Amino acid sequence: MKKWWAALFSAVIASVLMSFVPAVASGAPTAASPSDVPGCWVTTKDGVKAVNVRLHPREDSTRLGILYADEQATAACDTTEGSEYTACGGTNNQWIGVTWNGRQGFVAARCVNWWSQ
Repeated sequence: MKKWWAALFSAVIASVLMSFVPAVASGAPTAASPSDVPGCWVTTKDGVKAVNVRLHPREDSTRLGILYADEQATAACDTTEGSEYTACGGTNNQWIGVTWNGRQGFVAARCVNWWSQ
């Protein structure tokens, strides 16, 4: 019984916190969001054909898959600091957590557009 209440409480808190997330994260252009994608999500930036999805926020981490230009991934609504990388026209250490094929992974923040409902 206690687990049920804890899950309900967590869901309510998460819902309240999500109401404070800005409409568009990281200055990405405003766009209508697909209703089947909750919270935040990422797509590749214009001109970027593919972005590696890594197990950890490091360039040398195991690659879980590839996010292609015509795909999107459910994402965290904040960035994570990780190892420095040079990609997509610059150097950065910010990564965005994503759900990829049922697993948690990370994409290089410089290479994706980051959206929020």
